[in-house]
Amino acid sequence: MVVYLKTTKKILLAAGVFVATPATAFAVTAPTNLKTFAELAVKILQNIAGLLFVSLSIGLLFGVVLYLFSTPSEKRRSEIREMLLWGVIGIIVVVGIWGILALLRASVGLEGVGIPQISPPS
Repeated sequence: MVVYLKTTKKILLAAGVFVATPATAFAVTAPTNLKTFAELAVKILQNIAGLLFVSLSIGLLFGVVLYLFSTPSEKRRSEIREMLLWGVIGIIVVVGIWGILALLRASVGLEGVGIPQISPPS
């Protein structure tokens, strides 16, 4: 149990550093008004939501693989089913967060915030 907690602490610390890295890149220019502050906040929240979505998707796929190749033990299958249910709920919550961020962008008038588009070279 102690080893599990130490491992979990290391993973959470690494995830926190990974999430905070884009925040330091966005912090190069300090927001001067409410609109730039809102743009910064939305960018950070979008990065966090994207990271959560990817990690939940990987966890969900891992749960499906575990469910397909698990032992016929009913107790183990019910634990995996519960993990899959929480994975689906988590993905629904993250998609809802993206919807709230889109609503916030539309209400505040942040047009340039969103998925970055790369234009082809001309």
